Amino acid sequence: MKVVALVGCPNVGKSTLFNRLTKTRDALVADFPGLTRDRKYGRALYDGREYIVIDTGGIAEDAEQPSDLTQRMTSQALLAIDECDLVLFMVDARAGILPGDYSVADYIRKSGKPCAIVANKVDGMDQDIAGTDFYALGLGEVYQTAVVHGRGVNILLDEVIAPVLREEGPLESDIPDTQEYEESDDLGDDEFGLSEMAKSAHNKAMLRGELESDDDDEEPATQDDLANAALNELLEEQAEAVAAKLRKPDSEWEQGFEFLDNVPVDYTGGGYDWHAFREAQRTHAKGEMTEAEKAQAAESTKIPFADLPIKFALVGKPNVGKSTLTNRMLGEERVVVADMPGTTRDSIYIPLERNGQKYIVIDTAGVRKRRKVNEAIEKFSIVKTLKAIEDCNVAILVIDAREHITDQDLSLLSFILDSGRSLVIAVNKWDGLTTEFKDEIKKELDLRLGFVDFARVHFISALHGTGVGNLFDSINEAYESATRRNSSSTLNRVLQAATQEHEPPVSGGRRIKLKYAHAGGYNPPRIIIHGNKVSKMPDSYKRYLINCYRKSLGIMGSPIILEFKEGENPYANQKPAQKRLTQSAMRAERRKAETERRYARAASKAERAQNRVIAEAKRTGAGVVLKKRPKPKAK
Repeated sequence: MKVVALVGCPNVGKSTLFNRLTKTRDALVADFPGLTRDRKYGRALYDGREYIVIDTGGIAEDAEQPSDLTQRMTSQALLAIDECDLVLFMVDARAGILPGDYSVADYIRKSGKPCAIVANKVDGMDQDIAGTDFYALGLGEVYQTAVVHGRGVNILLDEVIAPVLREEGPLESDIPDTQEYEESDDLGDDEFGLSEMAKSAHNKAMLRGELESDDDDEEPATQDDLANAALNELLEEQAEAVAAKLRKPDSEWEQGFEFLDNVPVDYTGGGYDWHAFREAQRTHAKGEMTEAEKAQAAESTKIPFADLPIKFALVGKPNVGKSTLTNRMLGEERVVVADMPGTTRDSIYIPLERNGQKYIVIDTAGVRKRRKVNEAIEKFSIVKTLKAIEDCNVAILVIDAREHITDQDLSLLSFILDSGRSLVIAVNKWDGLTTEFKDEIKKELDLRLGFVDFARVHFISALHGTGVGNLFDSINEAYESATRRNSSSTLNRVLQAATQEHEPPVSGGRRIKLKYAHAGGYNPPRIIIHGNKVSKMPDSYKRYLINCYRKSLGIMGSPIILEFKEGENPYANQKPAQKRLTQSAMRAERRKAETERRYARAASKAERAQNRVIAEAKRTGAGVVLKKRPKPKAK
């Protein structure tokens, strides 16, 4: 995979071009120099080919920052030039040639790496004269860009980056599409498009390098040779398709037969083993597990996604030694380290491999108290740090042993636990302390961090490497505990043993009942417990259950989340007990209903008799005098 490095003086637009090429917002961008200090890697894609882009810090003297910090930033940029395949030397077209540009040009020229000068910020300038001064650097063509608006970036990709990517092979746009043709019984040359198909296949093979170029002594391939090659390829594809159609499907005999009890003993067709089924049935009747089920259970408890790297982030206050610890773990000066707080401003993701296990180290910026944060860039750095905590698998909280445990350390610890990340505590700068001071620090840890007794605590010295290697054992343990799959039977057995040892408390005159538990997720482990009146469960009993699960399952370094669910009450919408009718009230209601029914029957009887009298008077033609004149119907 090709590597492209962006180098230049401060505030020329390197991070802006980095975000434009990678199509992300990973690099911090601001309108002042010296923002980027470490090497930041990103993955970019162009025309189907992937490559790596390196963003570096500015190479120039800065009176506002220490000289050793400037020297370390320059060394990081020079290392990026040494390991890349293409250097994009970015300059400011408005500022012209700066004194630091000559030294950078000399180093690029000595390295012998392909280089292109990118004159940025040409918007609003005359296109004929913008960037012409940089031809004096002697590094070749100058490309005019306005990266903020995206002007000139496509030309830079097509004319500079694309030729370097073609060294690994053709791009997608270089390979012509296969021409569609219709299948026929008679295969001719030009009649059915076979010759055009052969030419397309031959051209693709030549571009991929599958065919050797013709020498002067050899005869070029004729039209018949191309047609025969294409015909053979077509026949092979057709034969494979026919074989796939004729391939018999898997037998359906064994499907569903695990539910049958009356299959004949000698009926083992279709791959179904009746004897093994009966043996498994007897084993289940004894309450045991078969060998296959034991193997499956053991496989289910293995670490999921074992082939993925473990991401762990180093978090803490400024100037506690996070970058020094990162360099110590990597064994090289990968990030800039200086004896001043706030050196790291961005979250740097660095791959690492140790004893066959792959990791991703995330070096983050220090987080201060909110009232002390005044600069806007520091706010963005804190946001990137909090995002790195949510993105990692294991968070290593680095504490300065010489400053004791502060409220800011507890605030970061609270955010880590709320995010559900696994936790490892590293007490740095342990070297050179007296025995009395060490004992005092340990007592303070027990007093203020007693609620995270599940996390491993390491006393290290990142500067000298003391105890750093033990951190990886705790990282692996915490990741394995957080991602382990636990079966429902195991969780129910632990719940039953915990309730037998100490029953749930009584709430409202009735004891809380816990029915069963099952897994609801992992990383962190999430256990869902169903029962009655679980909403009244006190926090003390919740902590008791968490400790029982932690001790029984051997979970270390990862928090456990318990969720309680209660079934719906079918009588919830009915009247409460204190509003129900008594026996005498129910008898009175029955008497009242019976009286109303009698009155209704009498009225209905009188109405029927009156209707009969009226009907008889109409039939005979005799008049009739009613006691009550009927009401006329409403029109």
